[in-house]
Amino acid sequence: MIKRGFFGVMWFGALLGATSSAYAVPITQNTDPHSTGLGISTACGNSSGTSQASYYRAFDLYGMGIPASGIRSVQFGVDALYNGPLEILVKFYTLTSTLAVANLVPIGSPTAVTVPSQQGTLVTVPLNPNLSFDTQDQIVVEVFVPDGQATGAFFYFGSNSAGQSAPGYVRAPACVGMEDITELGSLGNGNMHIVMTLDVGTCGDSIAEISAGETCDDGNAVSGDGCDVNCTVTACGNGVLTNGETCDDGNTVSGDGCDSNCKPTGCGNGVVSAGEACDDGNTVSGDGCDSNCTVTACGNGVKAGAEACDDGNTVSDDGCDANCTLTGCGNGIVTGGELCDDGNTVGGDGCDGNCFNPACGNGFVGVGETCDDGNDVSGDGCDVNCTATGCGNGVLTADEICEDGNTVDGDGCDSNCTPSFCGNGIVTLGEDCDDGNTTDGDGCDSNCKLPACGNAILNEGEACDDGNKSDGDGCDADCSLTACGNGIVTLGEECDDGNDVDGDGCDKACKSTTCGNGTRTEGEDCDDGNDVDGDGCDTNCTATGCGNDVETEGEDCDDGNTTDGDGCSATCKFESNGEGGGAAGAGGDGTAVEGGCDCAVAGASDTKTSAGLFGALFAALLVPFRRRRRAAQG
Repeated sequence: MIKRGFFGVMWFGALLGATSSAYAVPITQNTDPHSTGLGISTACGNSSGTSQASYYRAFDLYGMGIPASGIRSVQFGVDALYNGPLEILVKFYTLTSTLAVANLVPIGSPTAVTVPSQQGTLVTVPLNPNLSFDTQDQIVVEVFVPDGQATGAFFYFGSNSAGQSAPGYVRAPACVGMEDITELGSLGNGNMHIVMTLDVGTCGDSIAEISAGETCDDGNAVSGDGCDVNCTVTACGNGVLTNGETCDDGNTVSGDGCDSNCKPTGCGNGVVSAGEACDDGNTVSGDGCDSNCTVTACGNGVKAGAEACDDGNTVSDDGCDANCTLTGCGNGIVTGGELCDDGNTVGGDGCDGNCFNPACGNGFVGVGETCDDGNDVSGDGCDVNCTATGCGNGVLTADEICEDGNTVDGDGCDSNCTPSFCGNGIVTLGEDCDDGNTTDGDGCDSNCKLPACGNAILNEGEACDDGNKSDGDGCDADCSLTACGNGIVTLGEECDDGNDVDGDGCDKACKSTTCGNGTRTEGEDCDDGNDVDGDGCDTNCTATGCGNDVETEGEDCDDGNTTDGDGCSATCKFESNGEGGGAAGAGGDGTAVEGGCDCAVAGASDTKTSAGLFGALFAALLVPFRRRRRAAQG
């Protein structure tokens, strides 16, 4: 980094006697800044002309006690210019490091001057406005000379061999060794001291030098007080940034970066410049002039007011349609894929919410539709009549056998869309149950009756089922075959205890256990099923014979035993009163003799004889009585 300090710059102003202002003198590094020596200068070029070149001097104004000021003009020498003119540029930079192109920081704008052909002259380039600076860094001045070979121009920078307090520099990209900024003394021409003088002006000395570009001078270096630091009247365009200005490029030309109102060129600064249709001094949209400085309108690229979008055009179907609404159904513009667009997504108003004409199958659920999947395929959840796929919607789909448009049972097509019949899973009139099959014994039989005796279905545990609860018709009320022993008393049966065991009150022939029912049971010798005596089995169910207590043909008596002497002999004959059983009257007096002897007194009563006679009489009366009782029981 170059150390700040005095670089031997010569102050010619001291000869003028200026004592009140540090700025009031020309500044140069030349002992003789007023003349050029012909033939001393060298340049980069060939027989066609000189090439592009830049000539530099670096001034440490801060080291000279000039921290801030304005450069009014630059003066440089011309050794010779042949075949002119050439447009030469004067440029200014600050420098904080070694002198090289990469380290130069531009300040101000280049000033152009057209130089015609001449020799041994000095050219003064006024800076209007003055170049203002406020820096502790070095100020570098570049005089840029363009390439003259195309026009045959030859330019030689003015110099002399008089002394200098600091070196000069040159840069000529077309010449080897001069591609970057190079000290002139190192190029073998030690006498080439380029002539360059800065006029930092006398602004601030209370004298307005009109010829020097001053329009005022209030004797101070304060800006914004009516006369600014560059001795121009405080105003936009004088090159001095004052209160209320955000820029000041020294002119009132708009569109050059700083507009005529001293605001940076741009939308919203209040100045209509190139590319702007309007500029109302703000970046608020929707107030007539939008933030992009176009008149508020759909298609100007600024979303404002009631606009949902604005893509800068009025083309539809590109995401933002011509009415500045997002491309889509319901924005009032018919775009690709839409058949209509009435500006809303309400169905039933002539254009449905998906921008299709109202119809089943347009994909929008309209009035009277419960669904609409956008096709005319049934069975996919929404059928061709725009009702949800299901039994009772009037559309026959897979797994449905019938479809009558309702879910009423028993009308021919039941609520599960199968014809009304037993086994379709729907209980209808006349059915007790319906389990969807015709399998018996699973809780609901094949005739849709609950499993039970009398439902006409033969179930497990039933021997028969004739569909009724009548007994004796071949299948009794408990679904057993009509027969003795099934527990049901039917025609021709006296009883039925459900078994074929005799003697338990109801015999296996279904007759009540009793003598004469035709079944021989315990205590009976025989049972021929009738109450006739003497047919081999008598009414007391003993074999016909003497001693069975039944008097039958050929017997005088039968006292139930074959014991003699008890009035009825072992052959069932009446016995006499005498021993040996003689007939009455054998004793001569008609009286039986007890014990076989005549023990009675003639004419007297014999108790034994009376008793025997009484017993015989009682036995004779007893037999008919027993027979009558049997007949009553039978």
